[in-house]
Amino acid sequence: MDPGDPTGDPTTGERRCTGQDPLLLLQALQTLWSTRERQQLQEEAWQGFAALDNPLAGLLDMLESCRGQRGEGPSLEAWISRQLQCWLQAQPHPSPAQHSLRLKQLQARAIRVLTESPRSLVAPLTSIFQLQDADRSCLLVHVHRLHHEGRFREAVMLGTTLKLQPELDVEKMSVPLLLQDKVALVERYVAGFPDLQRRLLALMDSWCQPGFDIKDVASYRVTAAGAAASGEERLGLAAAQPSSPK
Repeated sequence: MDPGDPTGDPTTGERRCTGQDPLLLLQALQTLWSTRERQQLQEEAWQGFAALDNPLAGLLDMLESCRGQRGEGPSLEAWISRQLQCWLQAQPHPSPAQHSLRLKQLQARAIRVLTESPRSLVAPLTSIFQLQDADRSCLLVHVHRLHHEGRFREAVMLGTTLKLQPELDVEKMSVPLLLQDKVALVERYVAGFPDLQRRLLALMDSWCQPGFDIKDVASYRVTAAGAAASGEERLGLAAAQPSSPK
């Protein structure tokens, strides 16, 4: 069984199943998930993966069916993704060819899923679908989409995981997170890129210069209403801001 050879159209998710229906597998795993029987859950998952016509396409079918249903706390979808990652690594057959048409179609679906998924899915989906080798222009479109939607943390984490930093604007990606005091995340984003580190230091130095106004960076549209204000306080600038004339 070749995990890169889906049955049906991997672009649309249309299935012509001769093996197990991935949505039926998902239902079985949802039932076991609620019982906390982890050993039985893993056995059911691995047996289910082996029975799928195409485990990679089947995973995407399951994740797409869960859109809008994800809540707080541990995610079954992330657990299934990590289990499939482990299951694939344990199989004797090689991974699908990196540049095969079928893999590219699956990658396109996986990227769309990522933009609507929790952060816990980034690492396993990147590994399973070899997203680090996907069309970079497509990846960049989705990073920009996340940023435009105000999902700054997700945009930076996806860009970091896929090593897209050299092709992204470091100021645009970093400023909203710096204003929310997420310095460690920004440091990880520029780690290993000396030029980006220098540009980030220059940016932060400019914020310490006399006459700097936090309003100069307000156009980055931090989504949290208090983020800019809290950013002012952390920079020690709040008290220095003059009151706007009425």
